[in-house]
Amino acid sequence: MDIFMSFFKLVTFKAPKLSEHGPPTYPLIGCLVSFYKNRSRLLDWYSELITESNTNTIVVNRLGARKTIVTANLENVDYMLKTNFNNFPKGKPFTEILGDFLGYGIFNVDGELWHIQRKLASHAFSTTSLREFVLRTLEEEAEQQFLPLLESFADASAVVDMQDLLRRLAFNIVCKVSLGVDPCVLDPSRPVSPLSTAFDIASEICSKRGAAPLLLVWKVKRWLGVGSEKKLRDSVEEVHAYVEGIIHDKKRKMDNKHGGEDLISRLISAGHDEEVLREWS
Repeated sequence: MDIFMSFFKLVTFKAPKLSEHGPPTYPLIGCLVSFYKNRSRLLDWYSELITESNTNTIVVNRLGARKTIVTANLENVDYMLKTNFNNFPKGKPFTEILGDFLGYGIFNVDGELWHIQRKLASHAFSTTSLREFVLRTLEEEAEQQFLPLLESFADASAVVDMQDLLRRLAFNIVCKVSLGVDPCVLDPSRPVSPLSTAFDIASEICSKRGAAPLLLVWKVKRWLGVGSEKKLRDSVEEVHAYVEGIIHDKKRKMDNKHGGEDLISRLISAGHDEEVLREWS
């Protein structure tokens, strides 16, 4: 009984806060209770906590995870992303959550790998012809696809999910610019592309990894290959297979002197290997 009471006091005793505002935090379990209660509205919850803070910065202690500092302070953001960027790597917890999906692309690496990827990106996007291709793609999607679709909804007095439409528009543009293919997902009346479905599933599961009250849960599921982690693995394999098929098709066309303006075609022309091509797509 004494042992139980000691444990109860330890768990329920509120630890001193490291910042003026933040979720209630306790020894051992951290902010697990508050995190679990707000698991379905994490963005709103974080926004509320940050708004209440005079410095727009909070400290979050989660069970089984490293202490996390969340900030929306403009001076902090400028310091971390610009002034002293090298001192603020993404870190293993971040790259581990997204690694199965994003691999070793520029959005998920640190240090020397990041500098190599950045140099590659800088060279690719500094090309005038690629910038013109991106701009032309944006204009075509907006003027020939997106606006006419909105007009048709307006004429029919239909209710539109703008968030879904903008997500579809962004996916179309990214596929055209990076892969040189049109997944045709903008019109909700058309069948959803398997690539879009697999991509959305992988993105959602990776997001849930980061929002999990206990990080150990998804790691165990990944190790066992069950549940959402099995769906993630299958979805990533489907995305990779689709992209690899496009890469092989483009290589064949380029052998026949039929290159493209998209990013992958340019990287193939520059002689990059298939792993780099897949990570960049």
